[in-house]
Amino acid sequence: MQNTRNHGFSAVELIVIVAVLALLAGVLVPRVSNQMAYSRDERRLEDVALVRNALRQFHADKGYYPPADQNSSYGGWDVSHDGSFIETLRRESYLEQDVRDPVNDETYHYRYFVYEQGAYGCKGTSKYFVLGVRNFESRSFAERNSGFFECANRNWGSEFAFVTGGGENPAE
Repeated sequence: MQNTRNHGFSAVELIVIVAVLALLAGVLVPRVSNQMAYSRDERRLEDVALVRNALRQFHADKGYYPPADQNSSYGGWDVSHDGSFIETLRRESYLEQDVRDPVNDETYHYRYFVYEQGAYGCKGTSKYFVLGVRNFESRSFAERNSGFFECANRNWGSEFAFVTGGGENPAE
């Protein structure tokens, strides 16, 4: 007697396998996506630290901050996806490479502005800069990493997901 059993999967077995795979994908994909967003947010903080340090070193060497391309579409801020402040820092060898937001679009980007001495009640002996991350992707990351930059008449922390700056002394 010959064995006539087919060695493949039955339709029911295939449906069960597909259902299990779909269930696993439904559980794993959001976790992987969340981890990727969190990793991009971590990179944003690392990038801002690099740029902040480069700006401070630029100022220490030259006595001024790189000019900000004032873009009226962004309230006068120089933005990383179409501005020049990062390019200037790289060209002048204060950054080893261009630093860009991992997404670098209308929603996710870095902003930079140079203010006149004393603007918004900030104390200091020269102009000062404000550097910010416009948005984070992960709410939990944003809650733990807000940064701080405030003068007597303005709190940039309320305008950015993360903000930092330099050249002023708001405590004086």
